[in-house]
Amino acid sequence: MRGSIKSRAACIRDYLDRQDDLAADALTIYRYSLVAAQWEAMRLLIDSGNGTPADDRRLADLGNALKMLSRQVGLGDELPTGFLPRDPSRIICDDWQEAARGW
Repeated sequence: MRGSIKSRAACIRDYLDRQDDLAADALTIYRYSLVAAQWEAMRLLIDSGNGTPADDRRLADLGNALKMLSRQVGLGDELPTGFLPRDPSRIICDDWQEAARGW
């Protein structure tokens, strides 16, 4: 796994760990963070026009896993159209693409 994905996943875990209303266990949050970081990276690849049909299928598979884990974490089960739920990047970045390019 790329270092940037690991770093992004750690950031996701960090801001979710600070949420008082999420009752998910540490392993579920860990899994969510890895899938969310991979989903964001694949989404950025496709959004930038560099994806392949295989990447589209992988994004769909990651999206299904993200929905399931998001529900387990307590963040709903809809795929985000912008930032991930509760992502503090929304404070300093104009859109999710800008935030994703930064990591």
